[in-house]
Amino acid sequence: MLAPLQLNGFYAGSKPIGSSNKWIVAVIDGDLLIASDNSAGVGSIAIDIDQAESLKFFRERSICIGQWQDRDCEVWELIPEAAAIDGFTRVELRSVLAKSQDAEFSLICRALQLLDWQVKHKYCGSCGQPNVVSETEHALQCHSCDIQQYPRISPCVIVAVIKDDKCLFARHPNWPENRFSTLAGFIEAGESAEQALHREVFEEVGIEIENIRYVGSQAWPYPGQLMLGYMAEAKTDVIKIDGVEIAEANWHRYDQLPDVIAPPTIMAGRLIEQFVMESKAKYG
Repeated sequence: MLAPLQLNGFYAGSKPIGSSNKWIVAVIDGDLLIASDNSAGVGSIAIDIDQAESLKFFRERSICIGQWQDRDCEVWELIPEAAAIDGFTRVELRSVLAKSQDAEFSLICRALQLLDWQVKHKYCGSCGQPNVVSETEHALQCHSCDIQQYPRISPCVIVAVIKDDKCLFARHPNWPENRFSTLAGFIEAGESAEQALHREVFEEVGIEIENIRYVGSQAWPYPGQLMLGYMAEAKTDVIKIDGVEIAEANWHRYDQLPDVIAPPTIMAGRLIEQFVMESKAKYG
């Protein structure tokens, strides 16, 4: 069977193509287990199946997540003891995402989201009987009441709010005092993405926005969001934080950003990077 069309080496399919070799994404309690010697040259998150042979004893669950670099790719959920195996290093998920390119980022998110989905939907929400993994697609089936469950994705909006040469940065109450980011929130039932943007920004900082521009989207595995990124202009610069979701918010010039902000590999950082680029071109 021919390999399906891949974007930057990754295809998010549910069926294996039967490649002669495989890649493995190894996961331990939400962390990644990567090869200490990344000699394969295709990204430290993917482990060659031969190299992963020593991890099979610790495997609790495996799911085909598509194809990576023309090979079938699986995610393996491992018990914690696997971290002690020679030749591998356990790394925290956020640190890997901060350094991953787009294709690897998608691969990681898909692996973590599918594991989380199967764990949290073991039983039918209607009758309580155990669900069974489908053999033909990523679905969980209840044979008792003929209901199928598919992976859950929660759409979110994230926005860089701009006022002239400044961008609005906010801090969540649980974040360190020097860490800031752009505003974000879940899309409520019945809302469009644009309606959610207006509501979230006004609820959190009391600002009305206009001239909304879509920038791009990105999966986010905490635990299964799809981030829709936007730029928007503020009608006023008067900030009124809600004190619940936002502990602090300030305007920052493009050349005077907060000390700790999101890296450009994630959507918040991508929006900040675009704000800086556009401001430099406009204001010099």
